[in-house]
Amino acid sequence: MTEPVLHVETRGRVRWLTLNRPDRRNALNLELNEALVDAVMEADHDPEVYAIAITGTGKAFCSGADLSDAKTRADRGEAWYGPLHNRYRSLFEVMIDSRKPTLAVVNGPAVAGGFELALSCDLRVVADHAFFAVPESRRGRGAHYASVALPRMVPQGIAMEWLYSGRRIELAEAERWGLVNRTAPAEGLVEAAEELLASFTDSAPLSLQRLKLTYRRTESMDPHAAIRLDIGPDVYSSEDQKEGARSFLEKREPRWQGR
Repeated sequence: MTEPVLHVETRGRVRWLTLNRPDRRNALNLELNEALVDAVMEADHDPEVYAIAITGTGKAFCSGADLSDAKTRADRGEAWYGPLHNRYRSLFEVMIDSRKPTLAVVNGPAVAGGFELALSCDLRVVADHAFFAVPESRRGRGAHYASVALPRMVPQGIAMEWLYSGRRIELAEAERWGLVNRTAPAEGLVEAAEELLASFTDSAPLSLQRLKLTYRRTESMDPHAAIRLDIGPDVYSSEDQKEGARSFLEKREPRWQGR
């Protein structure tokens, strides 16, 4: 039987998505791209899932778009359309629209679209041998998502240097500019990721969703306009808000209902 291009597993309250094309350094072909979109949307609508973690098999996290796939299409005379001219939503749009917190567990190099996939997550735990790169300028491509996201995440001059040069970004440099939450040796990477996930997956699920959506929808807005928006679940009148108060006063762990 053919191995699936994406392994999907639920561990506790976390949906783990593992890219599984190690022979292609987990490059994103059409099948893997669509499988990721479907899996993120399914996790987003599963009330038992509080967070989503994404990692890769083999030596790489993700090497970006599968250029051999692009060549095959070109050889067949098929057009290759950019991210704004496809029939389906972009993977990165689905990622940033997800209501659940997302964690990139970067087990190896994250390059091009693989770097963008890591950037589209809320948090990043990175193996100490990994590196990043956004080499699209060297390949005649566009880095559409990174062009939007990177200048919001690191100083503009740093972001544009990385985008213009396409050079390799060592882990220490990415850490210095705040792109990395944790680092760990390869053998301890999953444990470090699980520790970080455990620090918030016992929180109220509706609160996590509201925090995520408020941050994503208001990050480029004027603060005065942003605080007037009412985004996500109404946690203030939820049963979980009442349970949170009761459990605090009764000095016990809360029993969340997600409503």
